[in-house]
Order: sequence, then structure tokens, then C-alpha cells
Amino acid sequence: MIEVPPAGRDGKWVRRDLGPVVRPYAVTGGRTEPADGEVLDLVAVVVAVDRDSEAGDDPIRQTPEHRKILRLCQRPVTVADIASDTALPVGVVRVLLADLILEEAVRVVRNRPAVQLPGNDVLKEILNGLRAL
Repeated sequence: MIEVPPAGRDGKWVRRDLGPVVRPYAVTGGRTEPADGEVLDLVAVVVAVDRDSEAGDDPIRQTPEHRKILRLCQRPVTVADIASDTALPVGVVRVLLADLILEEAVRVVRNRPAVQLPGNDVLKEILNGLRAL
């Protein structure tokens, strides 16, 4: 037996506590991978790029999800924070961010932390410990 999902008066899927439900694949147009192929880390920091007023006509900016992400990116924000604030799955946020990156509406801030390598004495201690096993 097939269960019919609860529907509102107009036949749309409705979740009582949240209102109409939109499936993630509908938000991304069925895409599951970012357009540029680069999957952003959860801790990648994204920030909106200042653009001319003529850029307001971009069709990419017309979706509510893209506009909400752009509002969040007015200050540097992580991918995880965007997913949390928009209540969208991380995969969907990554696809939408890739769209915005390709449109040059946002950019990824790539600050590489200074990596301090262990000294030779630490490496020798580790090697001696492994040999003792």
C-alpha cells in the first residue's frame, strides 16, 4: 500500500510546523555536485564580492536561496554556518555557493594557517618508540 503525503488545500506538500516543503533537488535544479567540481570544506570561509549595480539583473541572484546566502556573506562566514542559518543541507549549500562563485558574487577566503612542523628531536622520539614496539 502506498501512503499519500499530507497535502495542503492547494495540493502542495506541507509540513505542519514549517509550511510548504521544497525538495533539495528542486533548489539545485537536480544537481548534486558543484558546477566547478570543487567541493568546499565545512570550514571554508566565504565572503560576498562588492559588485556594480548592473549585476543586480543576474538570474542567479533571483532565487530566494541565492539571495539569502548573499545576505549572509556580507561578512565572512563558513559553509557550515551558511547551511545552519539557511536550514539547507550542506550539499545544497555547496552547489549554490559554486553557482555564486562562478558568477563572481562571492569568493572563498583561503587563509592557510602556518603549519609548524615538529623538530628532529620529536621525530627521533617517535621513531625510537615505533622501533621499541
